[in-house]
Amino acid sequence: MPTVPLQPELPTATAAAARALNDDRRTSWRLLLERNASSVCKCCREVGIRYKAANDIQELNKKLERITPTLLQELRREDQTGQNTVAAPQLNEFITIGRNIANECDNLLGLLLQGNQAGQCLFAIVGAVGVGKTTFARKIYQDTRDKFGNRLWVHVSNDSRYLRVWLGERFLGRGETAEQREVLRGYLNDRNSRLLLVIDNMWEENGWNQFLGTDSPRDFCRRGNTVLVTTRHERVARTMGIACCRHIKRLSEDDGWLLLRTTANLRETEATGNIQDVGRRIVQKCSGLPIAVRTIGYHLRGKTREDEWDNVYSDDFVGTYPEIRNQIDASYMKLSYLLKRCFLYCSLYPEGFVIEKQCIMQQWIAEGFFSEAQSQSQEEKAERCYQGLIDRCLLLPEDEAHGVAGAKMLNLFRSFAIYRSQDENYVSDPRNIGGNFKPWRLSVTNGGRVEDIPDDATSLRSLFLFGSQLSERGLGVIYTKLTSLRALDLRDTQVETISSNLERLRQLRYLNLSNTRIRSLPPSIGNLTMLQFLILKNCQFLESLPRRVGRLKKLRSLDISGTPVLNGIQCELLQLTELSCLQGFIPTISAAQNNGHGWKFEELRPLGNLRSLQMLKLDRASVSGDDLGQLNLQEKLHLRDLELWCSSADPQNRNRESEQVVFEALKPAQRLVSLKIANYCGNRFPSWLSNSHLTVLQRLTLDDCLPSRDLPPLGQMMNLKFLAITASDIIPNGGNNNQLRGEPSRDVAFPLLEQLVLGKMESLEPWSVLRETDLPMLRVFHLGGCQRGLISIPSWLQSCRELTSMKIQHAETLQEIANLPSLKELEVDSASMLQTISNICRLEDLKISNCPHLEAVNGVLLLCSVHIELQTAQLPRWLQQQQQQSFKLRRLEITGTEELLNRCSSPFAQFWSIIQDAADHVYGKRLGDDSIYFSYNKSTGSLYTSQRRIERITAHDLRNNTVPPDNWKAWMLNTLYAILMIASCSLFYLVNF
Repeated sequence: MPTVPLQPELPTATAAAARALNDDRRTSWRLLLERNASSVCKCCREVGIRYKAANDIQELNKKLERITPTLLQELRREDQTGQNTVAAPQLNEFITIGRNIANECDNLLGLLLQGNQAGQCLFAIVGAVGVGKTTFARKIYQDTRDKFGNRLWVHVSNDSRYLRVWLGERFLGRGETAEQREVLRGYLNDRNSRLLLVIDNMWEENGWNQFLGTDSPRDFCRRGNTVLVTTRHERVARTMGIACCRHIKRLSEDDGWLLLRTTANLRETEATGNIQDVGRRIVQKCSGLPIAVRTIGYHLRGKTREDEWDNVYSDDFVGTYPEIRNQIDASYMKLSYLLKRCFLYCSLYPEGFVIEKQCIMQQWIAEGFFSEAQSQSQEEKAERCYQGLIDRCLLLPEDEAHGVAGAKMLNLFRSFAIYRSQDENYVSDPRNIGGNFKPWRLSVTNGGRVEDIPDDATSLRSLFLFGSQLSERGLGVIYTKLTSLRALDLRDTQVETISSNLERLRQLRYLNLSNTRIRSLPPSIGNLTMLQFLILKNCQFLESLPRRVGRLKKLRSLDISGTPVLNGIQCELLQLTELSCLQGFIPTISAAQNNGHGWKFEELRPLGNLRSLQMLKLDRASVSGDDLGQLNLQEKLHLRDLELWCSSADPQNRNRESEQVVFEALKPAQRLVSLKIANYCGNRFPSWLSNSHLTVLQRLTLDDCLPSRDLPPLGQMMNLKFLAITASDIIPNGGNNNQLRGEPSRDVAFPLLEQLVLGKMESLEPWSVLRETDLPMLRVFHLGGCQRGLISIPSWLQSCRELTSMKIQHAETLQEIANLPSLKELEVDSASMLQTISNICRLEDLKISNCPHLEAVNGVLLLCSVHIELQTAQLPRWLQQQQQQSFKLRRLEITGTEELLNRCSSPFAQFWSIIQDAADHVYGKRLGDDSIYFSYNKSTGSLYTSQRRIERITAHDLRNNTVPPDNWKAWMLNTLYAILMIASCSLFYLVNF
């Protein structure tokens, strides 16, 4: 990224180049459309255009000659930044890791010690910058002090040019890679002792050969050695042939708070009340990254007042603390130029926002980040960049159970991206834009308004509002001032009308009006000849689509899904040959004529570049005539994502045979990666839904489909990674018992399946055909309803050794959850008959809601966090008996009625003795209210009660405290406690008001 000396000239020159190029392209395109003009006039106009373009280019060349030397000097200096900094494994460093990471350390240590006996000798620790990978590896290194004959620690510098080497705890030296490789070989070739080799901070995919020569890691391990690698990129580990990768999670809020107050040298008596509240907010702002928490903790040493902590919290952590910035910068500088641009662009999204994959990819393309190439489309390049940010943990993927592929950006990474891109991007209220700053991209936040954008901000290329205020006057500002816009995102605003002045945005490539209140688009939209992406998703009031949309020949994406009253479809698709994404294709009711209610199937034929296609209301498609025969999806060789939807109308009034004919005709090409079929009522599933045809299918969703006896053998789909089935009778109760599993090759069903989502199931009995060897990669299981027959967790789930997350809802007959050896996260909601949770030895996080008969939680030695939601005024019996259990909770969160919380939140309340010993930290929240009602810290004995709780004590407890004849001492203590609470309340008001 260019630094301060280049800020005034480089963006200006680049913007001028872009404007010149776009003006030339746009005018040339207009000349091609003006076919009726005479050839002489056309030639005159073309000469004028070329003359103007030549002058523009000449001026640009002069500017580039002036700034190029400075640019090269700055880039050389920046490429060298941080390249020579290395970190030594200081084994006497204070180590504080979360309890979850400690458990992972123990698990990985066990695997390391088994070594070659278990067939595993290559291990990797993968995670984002600052998440604690080196700390994790250092603990392993220390704990194996007496387990290996020799231990080598190799730290790789950020540019991979230098190595630092330790033998045991003895430092052998630092040098260039080639020199240190010779030092290492002497130890690595020693066949007389078993060796543990730890390579910390591996960057390059060919790093092994670069550091250690041509011997492969597996050849090295055959001699009884073990290798442990830390890396920020999983692909590095996979390239080395490492199958056992441990992904490090961020610190929980409790572990982060413990690390912060320990690093800040805060005494336990000081770590209470408002100081604790501010500290926990600091941990959240640090995104749970230990490196950031420790850095802030060091700067908080000696600060014990709340205002001092508030001042630190209000700091820009990235801009204020170079220790944090440099750590993230090391990862950033290793990114390619394209990945850097894409990463910085993500910071335009609000904090905590789910960045939809499709949207961000389209915005990158609209900005011109990628050039078109014969070998790879712009969409493919954008997808590679998106996946690259995911692989490097710079974006965190969100749950795809609902079919929306997206990711979030950690708050700290977003702050860094904003800091890094401050010469081009602005994210805040536009009133605060400096007079000399002319941003390229603006994300309006903090209640800002478009009207406050400075008049000279004419170089804006992207404008994001994300639900901010937008008036008619604001739209007018966009039309008149911001004519250089390439991307305009107005989603979730209150826009109701779009005027014909939209045509002034001649360079617009991306227009997002999702979730707005518009009813129509102006015909002048057809003049936006550069428009590539038109997003009208979930426009509930959209009634028509103008004819001139069909003139947008550069359009790559059209999304009209979720538009229930759209009946005036006047545009044709025949000329939109660049379309790669079409969401919301609706077939016309009559194949004989286009009546404005949809399109003919034949209009899809010219769209050979389609990668994503969603078709709606297929149950109303006509099977008569030649129109259906004109559709041949097998010709769409680029098609990767396909969604086929029928209406959710009553199945009894549908023509099931007709639907089946339509779906048979929709046979896609074999390269399909993702398929969703919803509300289908045909007599049987289409014959092409099979492993023999969809050989590379990775995602399959069957939502509310009626066919029950012709489900294909899904277990034979060798590449399937995600499977979601939602409908009570999607799986037959009779017939061929092996229908679901089939006869897969290598005798393993669902060999790559990672996520399984089942909802509204009649029974899980048909799944009982699965064997213990099936589902070897299953990590996540969700059950969203099972009406009968499910008493306990089925054996085929208990044998899944990679299953770490389970969510069960509305399983009314379930009585027991047990024997899940790898499970770490369990959430149960509305299982009214559930009685026992037992023998889940690695369970760490438990969430229970609406399970009134749960009596026992046993065999959960590592359980550290529990969240229970209760509708009654009683604590569950298993929690009351927790003192008899072997697990020790770090955190207990109770969400319940106010009556229950009152029984837990004073030293003389009914359940106080339970609360005192239940967990290190206890939090109480009222149902429907996320604020803290009370909290208790076991280590300090401090009890925090909200203002509402204090008022309840003063208004209720004293009024009802009549002297009990058999317990007058307790009554007196309780009364004194209430008086103290009244006094503290009064003092609070005196001090603050």
